[in-house]
Amino acid sequence: GAGKLSWSDDGRFIGVTSQAADEVDIYYASNLTSLHGAISSDVGGGDFTYDIDLSPDGSKAAIAIGRSGNSGINGVVRVIDVINGTVMQNLNPGGEDRFHSVDFSPSGSHIAIGTVGDYYVVDASSWATTRSESAPAGTVNSIAWSPSGEHIAICEGYVQNQGGSRLRIFEVDVWSNTWTKSASTSCYASDFSPDGNQVVFGLGWYAADGATAKIYEISSGNSIDSFAQGRPGGCSGTGNSNQCGQNNGVSWSPDGTYIAQAFGRNDEGFYIWKSDLDPDNDGWNTTDQGDGKVDEFPDDGSQWEDSDSDGYGDNPAPALNPDSCPLVFGNSTMDRLGCPDVDGDGYSDENDWAPSNKEQWVDADGDGFGDNYLYDIASNQLHINQRGDAFPTDSTQWNDTDGDGYGDNYEDVSWNQYRAPEWPGVIISGAQNIDVFPLDRTQWRDTDGDWVGDEQMSDRADGCPTIWGNSTYDRLGCLDTDGDGYSDPDANWPAKTDCYGADAFPIDPTQWCDEDNDGFGSNTDGNDADDCPNQAGSSTEDQKGCPDRDGDGYSNTGDPFPDDGTQWEDSDGDNYGDNPDGNNPDFFPDDASQWRDADGDGYGDNPGGNNGDRFPNDPTQWSDADNDGFGDNFVDNDGDGISEGNSDVCPQTYGESIAASSRGCPDSDGDGYTDPEDAFPNQPLQWEDQDGDGYGDNVQFTDGDECIDVYGESTENGVQGCPDSDGDGHADPFGDFVAEPDCTGADAFPNDPLQWCDKDGDGVGDNYQSINKTVIDEENPGLMIELCEHIGDAFPNDVTQSSDIDCDGRGDNATGIAPDAFPLRKTQQDDNDGDGYGNNFTNGAYRPDECRNEYGTSTIDRFGCPDSDNDGMSDLNDPCKWDPEISTGIPGQVVCSITEDPNKSADEGAVVELEAESSNVMLYAMGGIITFMLAAILVAMLARQASRKKMMRERALERKAEEQFMDEEERREQWINYYVSNGEFDKARELGWVDPASLPAWKQHEIQQEQALQASIPTMLDLD
Repeated sequence: GAGKLSWSDDGRFIGVTSQAADEVDIYYASNLTSLHGAISSDVGGGDFTYDIDLSPDGSKAAIAIGRSGNSGINGVVRVIDVINGTVMQNLNPGGEDRFHSVDFSPSGSHIAIGTVGDYYVVDASSWATTRSESAPAGTVNSIAWSPSGEHIAICEGYVQNQGGSRLRIFEVDVWSNTWTKSASTSCYASDFSPDGNQVVFGLGWYAADGATAKIYEISSGNSIDSFAQGRPGGCSGTGNSNQCGQNNGVSWSPDGTYIAQAFGRNDEGFYIWKSDLDPDNDGWNTTDQGDGKVDEFPDDGSQWEDSDSDGYGDNPAPALNPDSCPLVFGNSTMDRLGCPDVDGDGYSDENDWAPSNKEQWVDADGDGFGDNYLYDIASNQLHINQRGDAFPTDSTQWNDTDGDGYGDNYEDVSWNQYRAPEWPGVIISGAQNIDVFPLDRTQWRDTDGDWVGDEQMSDRADGCPTIWGNSTYDRLGCLDTDGDGYSDPDANWPAKTDCYGADAFPIDPTQWCDEDNDGFGSNTDGNDADDCPNQAGSSTEDQKGCPDRDGDGYSNTGDPFPDDGTQWEDSDGDNYGDNPDGNNPDFFPDDASQWRDADGDGYGDNPGGNNGDRFPNDPTQWSDADNDGFGDNFVDNDGDGISEGNSDVCPQTYGESIAASSRGCPDSDGDGYTDPEDAFPNQPLQWEDQDGDGYGDNVQFTDGDECIDVYGESTENGVQGCPDSDGDGHADPFGDFVAEPDCTGADAFPNDPLQWCDKDGDGVGDNYQSINKTVIDEENPGLMIELCEHIGDAFPNDVTQSSDIDCDGRGDNATGIAPDAFPLRKTQQDDNDGDGYGNNFTNGAYRPDECRNEYGTSTIDRFGCPDSDNDGMSDLNDPCKWDPEISTGIPGQVVCSITEDPNKSADEGAVVELEAESSNVMLYAMGGIITFMLAAILVAMLARQASRKKMMRERALERKAEEQFMDEEERREQWINYYVSNGEFDKARELGWVDPASLPAWKQHEIQQEQALQASIPTMLDLD
């Protein structure tokens, strides 16, 4: 069956959608024949054709295609060329695929398209989207343009979370949502009235608004009418349970008198609603029904004709809005209705006081100013551009510039000398309601005539409204005797320290405020200005009005003695007053370095000051040039040549002697001997030195000379001033003073300046020093070797050792304790098997013996292992151990010229030759001997083979023993480390450990370097 249809505005074509198939048909309206047959609107599975609209000129058809339920994703708005039936465009504004409604604009230039939650406007020529709106909340089931194209109606479906649907009107020019209405059910159809002033919405079946059509006024959004279709008898239930009646379409008739409805959902039908022709029941229809009469006032039952067409009825009162001039068009509305009103102020010209002035129409007081008072308000709140009368019942006033209710006009001519030229108003005899201050909205009266207003609610109020006054600062309009702007004080308005009160000095025009209330004004430029305006004070001399604790007239800050009333000046700044009659007077007022002279000698008591008296209590002395405490003034009253009192015998030379004859002469150490006669002028315990060696003769004191009468330079071991032949500081032996084993006695080597002690008594001094020196290695020509060049005993506590040429910590004396088997090789010390190769085979050791317990001479593959043929290759790796010519090769693959011990083979040959010579006696005997010899040879060969096997077993045993020795050596080292780490040094020494602390410092350092080097070598685990 048919779904939706649309007429072209010219009436030629009808477009119809099909509900049964995805197709549309376009028919000639005149004969209902199809132009092209069915036109496909199929755009994919699950889509449905919802709406169709023909353009006003009938050239295009727009088809809305959207989803059928929740399926389909290919919806478009398809535009068909009506004449040839072809597709002009498929529109997808906003990428949407759910299109439910379309409508061409009245001009056909645009297409309005409704979707789910949006609507779009598309240009019908360029196909560009010109507008998109997301205001709709639900599915736009219907969209319609108003006849003028000024508005668009949106009819939305039900939305659960907002509890219904929305009916909207949009204004096209500004694209604003003019108004929105709510409905309890879905909206399915909409249409504008022919004049575009009203809109009708057709609603669905559900809830209270089910099967209802609602009409609204476009301009106001007010509801005009609402009507519901009566449901057929087959339906039952009310409200939400009623399943009948759904507005699928609404349309207004061209004359606006009918509304057609297409209904569905168990109430399929077509309904026509007709408007009431005489709604006011006055007998006049709203439209011409053939009698030529039309009600000009369809909603007013008291009026129906308007002869002059001015909107007012011809019927007189008591009819509503009667026209006072029914035959003359008029626009008056105030005094009369419907009469001429040229100035348009609402008053008819006949009754208008100013018919050409639309702002005025009456002048009640006859002063020439209309009663309608108009004005503009300036930024300062004054009335400007005043028109009309602000006082319509007072003929003496008309303007009120400040808006305070009092007029600008005045009557007293004497006011002209006080009024400012710009003040408004004119002189009017007998003027009433006069505003003395026409530009001040807070003031209008002045009782005392001082031109300060009486109104107290103003910030410019007269403080004394009934008494003339000239004050202008603290309060206005009160008496101000000295004319400084501050009023005279009274009982209710005293002077205040915050300067917001009356005049504190009412007869002094230069002062008015006393902030600290001390009688001195705060104005710094006035009379007796207060130098301390915020501190009460009584000072009068250096400053006025500042604190003066001692009352001497000088301020505390200017008085160097603020608590002493007898002193106030200190010219030299030494804190002693200049007033000689005051307390603590200054005897030297112009000298800051002096103030007292206790002995009256004219020199100040301050010794560091000018002309300071070094002896303030001695009138005979005042200076001390050498600062030794004795006065420079030589006093000899008795003429005996010896000074008296505290006179200095040596006034230019510092001295501490107190003897009368040498008072004040030098004695640096204070021992009673003057410096010239003191051998030790700076040592109070020494003063004589008989032998002149620089050590005092007082032996019992520090630095005393142990050899008083013998010159000496010894300094060590507490023996000073005795002979020291080698100059090493240790005294030569003398008397019972001899060398001691603990080195506390005389010099053990008196002629050796580098030695003085020999603890172990081996004749070599303990002062050990060494330096490393590189020399030619005579054992290995072309190479160099590092040895130690040293003096002194390398082993000061070991009488058997003293030298260590290679500095390895082992003594060079082969017969001494722990001798060094290799005195020239610091990396080797021991040689167990005595073959000349050392036991130490650590990395870098010199020629390490790989057979430490077996004498050997091998040098090529290893050192110190057995080498039977002395070719340098050890027997272990020599393929021909008896052949010195062959030392390399694979055993069994090398031909050895000598295969056995040469010495042993020679003996066996001699025995055979002897037996051969004795065998010539008889043949049988020879044969027996030969047989015997063959047997002997066989036995020898077997013996040799057995011997060789024995030697191989011995070698194997040697290697095993060597490995065991190595293991044992490692265990020994581990036990030594264990005992040392636990402090068991005696047990460690039993295993051969030597305490590094007993070694020379250089050796200890070398061992530490070697240990660091070994620790830095990576292990196989490190390299893995």
